[in-house]
Amino acid sequence: MKVFPTAAATSVAALMAAALLAATPAHARGGSVHFSSSHATVTSSSSRSFSTRSVSSPRSFVKINKTTSFNKTNSTLRRASVHHEPRIKHATKINKSVIDKSVLKTVSSTHGPGGKLTLAKPPLFKASAGKANLVGRLSVPTGLKPKLTLAHVPNANVKLRLAPFVQRQWKKAFFWVAIAGVGYLTVPELYYDRFYSCARLDDPDYEECISVLSYAAVEEDEIYRVRTRMPSTASYRYTAKVEPTAEARQTCSFEPFVERQWNRSFVWVQIPQTGNVTVPEDYYEQFTSKLGTEPPNYPGACKVLVEAAAADTVATTSPDLDSTL
Repeated sequence: MKVFPTAAATSVAALMAAALLAATPAHARGGSVHFSSSHATVTSSSSRSFSTRSVSSPRSFVKINKTTSFNKTNSTLRRASVHHEPRIKHATKINKSVIDKSVLKTVSSTHGPGGKLTLAKPPLFKASAGKANLVGRLSVPTGLKPKLTLAHVPNANVKLRLAPFVQRQWKKAFFWVAIAGVGYLTVPELYYDRFYSCARLDDPDYEECISVLSYAAVEEDEIYRVRTRMPSTASYRYTAKVEPTAEARQTCSFEPFVERQWNRSFVWVQIPQTGNVTVPEDYYEQFTSKLGTEPPNYPGACKVLVEAAAADTVATTSPDLDSTL
């Protein structure tokens, strides 16, 4: 009877030791260990024990790796080649009979070999000497390479209005510009940026370009202009009733045309709060048509005089160019 307690104690001690050895890895994996007074049991979460068995067994680890590798290989999709049918299956042939022959003629004359744009040489005009209050016309330098070339040919009316600037002599630095069907224009360096902004378009705004060059001519001439008082025997051809607004004065000033002496016959016009304005007779109807609106179009009437002044300050005016253009 004395031997039994010793054997029982030995068995209990062995069970406790086995439980403690199993408890250590269970705690490392995050599982829980429960002991009872009579016996010890070790429990862990099913997911954790599955991963422990997988890791602890080399064979299962190899198998899982192979399975994972196989799944990755199968999950990779190869890009399938897709063939799109053309949206336009049958191109309609162009009927050459409906093409305007004049268009083909224009294209063939302006495009040389290789599709490059080639222009016929712009017309040249004889040089002319300047006179008092007039500037002369220059000869085109030999081998001239214009700073700008415009292939768009303007209409006949625009050609005549550009005539005062063809080979024009300016008092300061200027550039040469070639315009198809017109000739070689000269553009003051100080005004070239404004001229280029209206000329660089696919369809050049020649109206604005003429305005830019006309203002340049008037401003240059204003430095040397001498005012002429209205004679006592003269009378007003037209008297305006409304004075120009402040906005109209800023847009275009009549100051250069007050008591202006023209190189052609002119008439006198009275504008309130402005003075006695002189208007060339050949521009009179165009000028008064702007003032006949309600309210009067003073900026438009002023621009008429600006353009007239540009043509009036060149030695050879429109008559000799009319027959050539």
